[in-house]
Amino acid sequence: MRIEILEESDLKVRFILHNAPIALANSFRRAMKSLVPTMAVDYVVFYMNTSFLYDEIIAHRIGLIPIKTDLERFNMPDKCVCGGEGCPNCQVSFRLNVEGPKVVYSGDLISEDPEIKPVYDNIPIVELYEGQQLMIEAVARLGTGKEHAKYQPVSACYYKIIPEIIVKDNCNNCGNCVSACPRNILRLNGKVEVTDILSCSMCRECVKVCEENAIDVVETDNYLFAVEGTGALPVKVVMKKALEILKEKAEEMNRIILEII
Repeated sequence: MRIEILEESDLKVRFILHNAPIALANSFRRAMKSLVPTMAVDYVVFYMNTSFLYDEIIAHRIGLIPIKTDLERFNMPDKCVCGGEGCPNCQVSFRLNVEGPKVVYSGDLISEDPEIKPVYDNIPIVELYEGQQLMIEAVARLGTGKEHAKYQPVSACYYKIIPEIIVKDNCNNCGNCVSACPRNILRLNGKVEVTDILSCSMCRECVKVCEENAIDVVETDNYLFAVEGTGALPVKVVMKKALEILKEKAEEMNRIILEII
């Protein structure tokens, strides 16, 4: 298995996963979405809310705000020395006390830890009118996407199979396949050539119009991934952590099998 990075930034990575079974490719995708932990607000205490929105709606909105995460400093609650009761090693508190008229944004949340704060300051929470007030305390902790979507470190994570287009020797270069391709990835340059295999959707229109059966589209063990992060963690960190988790699960499975044998 090999990973080839095509495009990289803190929020988006496109890469090719070479020579991997499809089960592993899908496990990698699922691990990035649901097994890599990030910080998110877990519960909110309301001391004052005279806005037009119910407490539950505001709490839900705050819970979905991406929060910068440091996996080296914080523990999952069930693995913390406090036993999940809450301590500086597993949770961070936020305060908010605002009076209207004002639109309350994520940047108005004041964290007790300057490093653990909302990724974006401009996410609207609620609009307060004259005389309205919102006073709350929120507690964020680590969690995983399989527990709740608010803990997912990626907003989009998908892949597609990279096919191989085979042009056989009996091709008469009629050009029908070139004209039929909806993504214009074939060209006729003395013979039929593939210009951009990554754009192929495997619609097989080229195969359908070829009267000589001289072209074929086959699946391979290579996959084109696109991963977009929420900003809580750099996408490359998400990828690395996901692979580490899969490795740990595989090792645990081996131990279980050996015990059974």
